[in-house]
Amino acid sequence: MKHIRTLLIAGLSMLLALSAQARTAQAVSADDAHDAMARGAFVVDLRSADAFKKGHLPLAVSIANDAASLPIAQLAQVLSQAGIDTSRTVLVVGEAGDANAAALWQRLAQVSAGRVLWLVGGVTEWQMRGFALSTERVVHAAVPQFLTPFQQPRDGVRMAGSKVRSSPLLERDLSIKVALAP
Repeated sequence: MKHIRTLLIAGLSMLLALSAQARTAQAVSADDAHDAMARGAFVVDLRSADAFKKGHLPLAVSIANDAASLPIAQLAQVLSQAGIDTSRTVLVVGEAGDANAAALWQRLAQVSAGRVLWLVGGVTEWQMRGFALSTERVVHAAVPQFLTPFQQPRDGVRMAGSKVRSSPLLERDLSIKVALAP
């Protein structure tokens, strides 16, 4: 019975970890991006400075299109200076199917505490859906960043934050009782 309970808890933990990852990184449509922005998502635009000046998603900030290739400390500094809070939802935008936007989306999904969305169709899809572009300059206050890559431990599934918050107290083997409804 103890073995079955251990397997059940391990399976549940893996399922929760996979569903959490699916919730934190998603490729989205313009409609979904619009909804996320209405709920306060930060928008990062990776297009050229000229394209950005001609029109961008409302409240978007522009960062270098090669940001995904920066070392983690430099990426944290770039995001901090742009005022992007990676503990909240971040929407990555570029041109339609932009490889740099996809790379940043994937990189942020590995190190960000918040949700990371990628508008796959880019600014083109945004306009095709009838959403307006803005030319207003947006300035956010700098936000300190603590980007830490999540590395799966060899001994099992753990929460991403456990590496940061580990202590002898948290490392103890605490038994968990699962009550199943009849």
